[in-house]
Amino acid sequence: MPAAWAAGLLLAVGTAHPAAAAEEDRLRFDEAIERITTEAGSASDLSGAITNGTDRTLDTVYLRIDLDRSFSLSRQYRNCRYATADATLRVNRVVCRLDGPVRPGRSYDLYLGSVLIGSTARNGRVSYRVTADRSEAAIPSSARHGAGEALELMERDRVEGRIRPAPADPRVPASTAVEIGTVHDLAVNAVTLRGKPGDLVKGDFFFVNNGPTSVGAVFDDEPDNDTAVVARLTLPPALKVVKAPRNCRGGPSRATGRSAPVVTRYECWQRRMDKSSAMPPGQFEHFPFTFRIDGTDDTPGRIAMPDRRDFEDGDSDLSNNSAAIAVDIVGAPTASSTVRAVGFLLAAVLALGGGALWLRRRSGDARTAGGDR
Repeated sequence: MPAAWAAGLLLAVGTAHPAAAAEEDRLRFDEAIERITTEAGSASDLSGAITNGTDRTLDTVYLRIDLDRSFSLSRQYRNCRYATADATLRVNRVVCRLDGPVRPGRSYDLYLGSVLIGSTARNGRVSYRVTADRSEAAIPSSARHGAGEALELMERDRVEGRIRPAPADPRVPASTAVEIGTVHDLAVNAVTLRGKPGDLVKGDFFFVNNGPTSVGAVFDDEPDNDTAVVARLTLPPALKVVKAPRNCRGGPSRATGRSAPVVTRYECWQRRMDKSSAMPPGQFEHFPFTFRIDGTDDTPGRIAMPDRRDFEDGDSDLSNNSAAIAVDIVGAPTASSTVRAVGFLLAAVLALGGGALWLRRRSGDARTAGGDR
């Protein structure tokens, strides 16, 4: 990769920063794109370089790249080994053997290709270490050999070359922060149930990914997702549950105050999903209930996702993370009709009262007239 092209790449994608080194006289990875802002399902070019700050020529050096589980490199090289994250390895790891000579005080460019951002990726990092000690490269036994061309060091022209200073904290490796924008919209649905007291009505509640890209379908730290609560329901007081889904659990709770109503709450969780599961756009988990309308109180209820970071990070629309559960009771008086009824009753009372007063006056007048005769 020509030095001028590499410089252009850095200007276009992000700024470079010095790599980690224990001391000035150490071999170090000294050029990494500091930050990439992208979206899930995309790819972004990486830039890299190493500097030999020692006073000796090195015949072989080892490069180790650690990537978050949802990231991978677009290219494979035959002098690199690749390990996938598992129960013992928390990251995807690439270890490459780079043949020298690597001369003292000289810098070398590396073309690493692109980092592929998985469709369920969240914010993460790509970190880099370089060492002349093979044991420090930490090659997992499960690593597989790459294929294709070899990853090579390209010595910089002396005019173009530069030796970066060591960073303030030598223990921190060079790294690229990958920031994922808003790429999905998790939502729950509003439901309106209509009927008269005694009716059985069905309500289907949904937890859905509206897209535009997939999201990891794991919302807890358990080996599976059998208990990952994704929706909480507060039912309207007019409803009594006749049948609930198997993956919902409920119970009554009494609000504070002597006259407060008993409110029924339900928690609903996903069906069992393993750690590799994803929710692509349009995928949903639904919770079908059967209720009986058991009163005339039209106070609404609520469905909401738990107030947790899992449901907020990267969500492009938090307004639909909760919604109303309304009850439209057929034949029940509305507030306006009640007001009208009270008005009519008051008018009738006043009218009757006025009529009685008029009769009393007529009767008094008649008695007065009779007494005068």
